[in-house]
Amino acid sequence: MSDNASSKPQARVLCILPSVPLPADTGGNLRTLSLVRALDDAFETSTLTWARDGQESERFRARMRGDVTILNKPHKVDATIAMAISALTGRPLGYSRYGLFPKRILALLSSRQFDAIHFDHPHTALSWPLLRRLQPNARLVLDAHNIEAEILERLIPLKPKWKRPLFRFQARRIRALERGLAKAMDLVLTCSDRDADAFRRLGAKSVRVVPNGVPPLAPMSGGVRRDVLFVGSMDWQPNTDAAIALARDIWPLVRGRLGDARLVLVGRNPPEQVRALAADDIIVAGGVPSVQPYLETARVTAIPLRAGSGTRIKILEAWAASVPVIASRIAAEGLPYGDGRDLLLAGSPGEFAQKLETVFADPDLSSRLAEGGRESAEPFGQSKIAEKAVAAYCEELGIDGDWTNDSARRYRTAYDAAIASTA
Repeated sequence: MSDNASSKPQARVLCILPSVPLPADTGGNLRTLSLVRALDDAFETSTLTWARDGQESERFRARMRGDVTILNKPHKVDATIAMAISALTGRPLGYSRYGLFPKRILALLSSRQFDAIHFDHPHTALSWPLLRRLQPNARLVLDAHNIEAEILERLIPLKPKWKRPLFRFQARRIRALERGLAKAMDLVLTCSDRDADAFRRLGAKSVRVVPNGVPPLAPMSGGVRRDVLFVGSMDWQPNTDAAIALARDIWPLVRGRLGDARLVLVGRNPPEQVRALAADDIIVAGGVPSVQPYLETARVTAIPLRAGSGTRIKILEAWAASVPVIASRIAAEGLPYGDGRDLLLAGSPGEFAQKLETVFADPDLSSRLAEGGRESAEPFGQSKIAEKAVAAYCEELGIDGDWTNDSARRYRTAYDAAIASTA
């Protein structure tokens, strides 16, 4: 952006989020916080977000320059009505509550004109026809963290047969929603070229790749690395499935063959089937204030994802922390990886076990993977990603914004402060 841009009136952007992105303890929250902070610094923003128990609403409000409106999660009666609406209208189950706007939000949309409306995740965009009527001049933008339908489609064969029809039903509805949104949006942001191509096939007229970024890490302590690490929010089904597969199918094949290594599972809200995996050499850490101490003691991170979409911030974090990565193809997809350069691909439990033993036994290979990972992580710095997001808005939508060295410095300071002491 030119320095002259700062003399122009800033464009007004409304950001609609499904939840408060603090604490930044999931990959989704990290991406949301990164992009919304960037938009907040470059434009005149208003943010509308729902709040859930345990989220840091006031801390988020304090970190934003623009105004923030916090909505409480819907009352049980409203949630029941929303579920009925989903059933009657063909919307995905559980999505309709994000289309219920209270009167004060409708008043905001009626009294203030925006140049762009930023929807974080497809479910926040259910109300796009209403917003198009209330804001006829606003450009509509969807930040698609994943191909949501693809996640469910990949989970279907992993589920008991009696559950599969419901998952197919939900996947069809989400696919229909994503197809409709692709055609309705003025701009779709994706985290990888692969996802961008998928949205183009769905009919999106303008798509820009804004990758996930590497959260900032403090200098590493240089302690002893001995653990096999898995990081992922355990209230997301693909992560739960991967953690269970790692502990039940892979770890028994290497138990006692990796010296004093432990398997460490890190991630918020582990369900009972994950907590039950705990043993003398299996640590179920659950939610943690910061993932960095676990990266500092990790000899390798193993990511046997069998479902998912988008790109994995957990791989970017491991790369930035010089932790070798062993991953399934689904875990690594969308990232510019090289098998044997910055990670090792594995499929079956036997392959994961063999490559774990190889990394532990071959310090030269471990060093090469760590160095390759650091190099691969370099283009994914948060400030660089923020600049890409602002450039997408300015270039694709033709609106004025400002991203200067001062913008980058303010962004880094505010972003670092926002995620301090969070995973």
